[in-house]
Amino acid sequence: MISPPEAILAAGTDDGETRYYDIEIVIFKNNKVPKGTEYILPVSSPRIDEDILDLSSPLSIKAASEKSFEIIPDDELRLIDAVKKIVDSPRYSLLVHTAWRQPGLDKDQALPVWIKGGRIFGNEFTSIDNYTALLEMSTPNTDQQLANTSENLSALTGPTSTTETSLYELEGKITIVLSRYLHTFADLVLRKPRVEIAAELDNNSENQFLSEEMPDAKILNNHPLKEQRRMRSNRLHYLDNPEFSMLILITPYEVPEITEETAQIIDDTLDLTPATAQ
Repeated sequence: MISPPEAILAAGTDDGETRYYDIEIVIFKNNKVPKGTEYILPVSSPRIDEDILDLSSPLSIKAASEKSFEIIPDDELRLIDAVKKIVDSPRYSLLVHTAWRQPGLDKDQALPVWIKGGRIFGNEFTSIDNYTALLEMSTPNTDQQLANTSENLSALTGPTSTTETSLYELEGKITIVLSRYLHTFADLVLRKPRVEIAAELDNNSENQFLSEEMPDAKILNNHPLKEQRRMRSNRLHYLDNPEFSMLILITPYEVPEITEETAQIIDDTLDLTPATAQ
């Protein structure tokens, strides 16, 4: 494990000793959501911060290791039995099962972890984020503004748009903070194809415009799970909304001490030169 920077060593406990935690999450969607007419307000996707641990990016993982964040290997996962029950149940579909190790840091120092999983939607789908942008450009509504909006549409929804190349079914960020207590900040969305134009669009011109320019079945609604929750370590916590749920387990981790024997081996290894190594 990479040694934490001095700034991190000063965080986490009153005596200056850093506490470390294993964070394991399981996110799954509900396949038995009650069906009915959709009336969903447009909700923007979480924004990915510059200083974030993206679990799918080797470069991000390498950078996060400098702050003592690291991915936990599969053979150390604790929630395997729970995941098996989810996979075996027709009621649910597994979206994400992952884990990482991190120091306990306050909100200013904690590193958000970017999560994505589930289905990857193709270029025939467009995000509700673009839909919201269209609404903003077409309000107040005039024929000229709708024409201008139509001209700008390809910049938002065309196949070359970088925002449309990797629309994951689940995406968002989780931040674990240690102040006096452990806290989890979850900001996630589950994307699902829109069934019909929402009721809040009561302007007929807007409805007609969106129906022509952005077919309803190809718009992805965001179903958000945005919650702050105080946590207790060694206890399984459950967060949910009608569409999807998250299990989170936070376990204290004891950093192994470096014995004199191990330290000597490290010193001997670092002292090796190419000539002596042979």
